Amino acid sequence: MKYKNIPSVIHNFGHSFLSYENYVDSDFVIYELNKINGKNYDIRIDWKTKEFQPKNMISDRITKSIEFWYDNINEHFHSQNVEFDSLKSFELIWRNGEKPKVIATDDRGKSYEKEITKTL
Repeated sequence: MKYKNIPSVIHNFGHSFLSYENYVDSDFVIYELNKINGKNYDIRIDWKTKEFQPKNMISDRITKSIEFWYDNINEHFHSQNVEFDSLKSFELIWRNGEKPKVIATDDRGKSYEKEITKTL
């Protein structure tokens, strides 16, 4: 387990989730997330609980995507020598008018925050 890899692994995961790698039911999830954010909603995905906010805007596509990415999260983290269970919290947050970011806290209490630069 390499704690020093946590910033990299959370950034890579967040960037991949918001990229064109995330294609579900004949469309890119980022398009739907952009529409939600464009309606002045803040988006939050808690990767420990799979909770999506705003709850009233979740779709089948977003639900399927979160499930798929969550099912592979341990493998993604393990590939960078980080144990997902070493994180006490891990969220993707996209506040209206701001760039998306990932925020995590490890089991030692250290916090991490990385901005996600998206290409849309």
